[in-house]
This record gives sequence, structure tokens and C-alpha cells, in this order.
Amino acid sequence: MGEPVSQAVADARVVDPSGNKVRLRSLWAEQPCLFVFLRHFGCVGCSEQLSDLVPRLGEIARAGVRTVLVGNGSREQQGGFIERHALGSSPTVVMTDPTLEAYGRLSLTRSLWATLGPRALVETARAMAQGHPHLPVLGDRTQQGGVLLVDRRGVVRLYHASRSIGDHPSASDLVDAALRLAIATTQPRVHV
Repeated sequence: MGEPVSQAVADARVVDPSGNKVRLRSLWAEQPCLFVFLRHFGCVGCSEQLSDLVPRLGEIARAGVRTVLVGNGSREQQGGFIERHALGSSPTVVMTDPTLEAYGRLSLTRSLWATLGPRALVETARAMAQGHPHLPVLGDRTQQGGVLLVDRRGVVRLYHASRSIGDHPSASDLVDAALRLAIATTQPRVHV
């Protein structure tokens, strides 16, 4: 954290809902950006994560931070995900990275153990017990998610690489990070 995003990450491309490929750096060019990388569009852990995050998206937007959800399934699966989670009118955009280019450049975990190991099984059971559906795999089965918060200058303000299905920062942590960034970028600089 506190370091510029690498050129490789900045140049990674994702696909928007219209099918256009966009570079990650273009998404933080006008305002800070919170990227939430999902495991895949049917992930039970991601459903759990979104149930916590979606009600807080307005707070993140009011802090001046754009939220971008990134999955890795097809465009059809992307559209179904948007519909299933009622994200069409929310202050977020949903992208997909079917080649896993951005995931790889961010060094996000890709592991069968992280998907099916004991920790992941407990997290899956917890999410299902909370009523989150276990849908078919809609993307890469072994890819884990993560979070990246980048300011307008391309400096990393928060980075988290998930180790398993249910390992993700809370919505409160993400809102706090967005608010800290808003405060840091609006305070006048004192020259001594």
C-alpha cells in the first residue's frame, strides 16, 4: 500500500457490460476506484460478500469512490449476475475478466485447495446457512477474489488477496477505507 499500481496491473483489461475492453487505469483516471474481484459469478462466498456490500455502495459513492465489481465468467453470466443481485441501478459497474488477466497481474490466488479445502468448506457452509445459494460455477472454479482501492494518481490505498471462498474484507472496512481516502484527498496541505 502507498505504492503506485504496477504498469502491468494498470494495463490489464476487463470487459464492461456492453462488451468493450477497458484498461483498469481508465477506471481510476477520473475518481478513486474500489475494485472488488469476485471468485466467479455464481460463487456462494461472493453472494455473502455482496449481501454485506450492496447496501453500503451509496456510502462509498458519496465518498467519491467508484466501485467496480469484477467477475471472470462470460458476458451472459455477467448479465445474469447483475440481474440476480439487482445491481442495474446501483452505484457500481460490473465487469468481467474471462481471461483472468487482471487477476493474474494482481497475484490473486488461484487454487483448488482454496476452493475445496477445509477452510473453504466451512465458509461455504456458513454462507449457505445464511441463505446464500450455491449456484453452478459461472467462471473459473479455482480463482479466488480480492480487493484493490486505487486513488486518482494510481496509488494503492488498500489491497487484499482472498485466501479462500469466504475471505473478504467487510463492507465496513471498505467504507472506512473509502472515507479515509476522501479525507486524505480533501484536506489542505500545510507547507512548513
